[in-house]
Amino acid sequence: QLKKYEGLFEKYFLKSFTSRLTDYSDPKISVLSADVVSEKYTVVKTMLVKTDKKPDIHQRVGLFLGPFTAVGMTFMETPEGMSAVAFKVAIMGILMAIWWATEAVPIAVTAMLPLVLFPLFGVSSIQEAATPFANKVIYLFLGGFIVAFAMQRWNLHKRIALTILQYVGGNGKSLVGGFMFVSAALSMWVMNTSTTMMLLPIAISVITVIHSTNKHISNREKEDFQYSILLGIAYASTIGGMSTLVGTAPNAMMAAFLLETYEIQINFSEWMLIGIPLSCVMVPLAWLSLTKWVFHVNFKTNHSGQESLRIMKNDLGVISKPEIRVGIVFLIMALAWILRPLLIKISFLSGLDDSSIAMAGAILLFIIPSGDKGDPLLLRWEHLSNLPWSILILFGGGLSLATAVSNSGLAGWIGSNLSSVGSLPLPLLVMSIAIMIIFLTELTSNIATTATFLPVIGAIAIEMGINPIILAAPVTLAASCAFMLPVATPPNAIVFGSGLLRIPRMIKAGIALNLIGIIIVTTLSITLVPFILG
Repeated sequence: QLKKYEGLFEKYFLKSFTSRLTDYSDPKISVLSADVVSEKYTVVKTMLVKTDKKPDIHQRVGLFLGPFTAVGMTFMETPEGMSAVAFKVAIMGILMAIWWATEAVPIAVTAMLPLVLFPLFGVSSIQEAATPFANKVIYLFLGGFIVAFAMQRWNLHKRIALTILQYVGGNGKSLVGGFMFVSAALSMWVMNTSTTMMLLPIAISVITVIHSTNKHISNREKEDFQYSILLGIAYASTIGGMSTLVGTAPNAMMAAFLLETYEIQINFSEWMLIGIPLSCVMVPLAWLSLTKWVFHVNFKTNHSGQESLRIMKNDLGVISKPEIRVGIVFLIMALAWILRPLLIKISFLSGLDDSSIAMAGAILLFIIPSGDKGDPLLLRWEHLSNLPWSILILFGGGLSLATAVSNSGLAGWIGSNLSSVGSLPLPLLVMSIAIMIIFLTELTSNIATTATFLPVIGAIAIEMGINPIILAAPVTLAASCAFMLPVATPPNAIVFGSGLLRIPRMIKAGIALNLIGIIIVTTLSITLVPFILG
């Protein structure tokens, strides 16, 4: 499968993003680092489904451990105070948690278990189990995905990035800061994986130009710059995604969970009042950490990096009609999300919702002419072949499980049996939650972790007599604050796949930001979250 895509990689990845120093006659001779070439196109390998790869040992163990544990629990007596239906839900929840944690099967496959197991064992009807798969927040995310695909199709996101980057200053720190600003800003609206994949080759090209044209820089400074800019892109795309409900999956999962379980609605604009301050604090701290505290990036450049970015920008040509029209649709959507609290006061817009805004924008992209002679439409259904349906299915499965936990009485039982936790001071409890989720997410999927823990944390909040959002917010935010390992987040995995990073130095940089994240998440959760979301 890798061989099948090598030609596409050589054609689109190397030739589109490297500078003019690339020798196109031989795709293996380019300005890219030799490490990248020797890794047999590792970036492409991180994007491909390796069908010939055997499951890892933890996946094989999880595949059997989940059912074995579930079957074993059926021979146990129902715990005191727990109904028989709640015990069945607990068994199925543990099975799903084990499979999610070990990725024994694709996480979306695990998310579909409620559709089979809940009706089969009398927990709920198939209609009740399937209803959460149509939660309106899922359509908010779907609409966001479609708009992001339109931006990527016409390279609008790349033009935005290069337009900003060509104006960053002439030293190492400002280059890192410029890439981080662009990464964070784009990831508010575009999937952070897409942002990272788009910026990675641009960054590699800049690294290579800086290394080859600035002879006064020591090898250590070159390596520090390399780590700072690559990790900066990954970290900033993750942090930027926390700013909006469509920026990262855990945010949307939390909004859907609170709506489905407690009928608490979080508006797009309300969440931005929490997410943007968080990003505005964390991105600069991440930049300082990467350029001053963990690594040291102090050199001045001879403007070769800026010239390389200017060349890439010029290669895009003048802005096209499709780019302008996609940009207009995107701006209208963003303004509608932000101004919705005001717009719904107008009588004929009283039914306006964040999800309907997202879907309206998505539908328009299939209707509006592109103005391009090569293709008259801005978007065709075929362009969505890579749409991440697995994330949308995971939303549904997580919400279906959470609904069963609540309706069966399991949430109440968990809350009453963990009532001692509620005796902790709220700041200490929130910090404990943040620490647990951050370091657990280093090894597991952040959205699977969010889906697993939200019902438990929500039950504790109800038992304590506080608004569930107070404890749900730190779970959600902390799930996006794991920065140490390649497997912690998709952006980390993508930049690690470049072959230019080593895990020990990633851990060194990541643990510093993890600690920063714990402090900021805790502070925001006990101050800003109650004030804005109540």
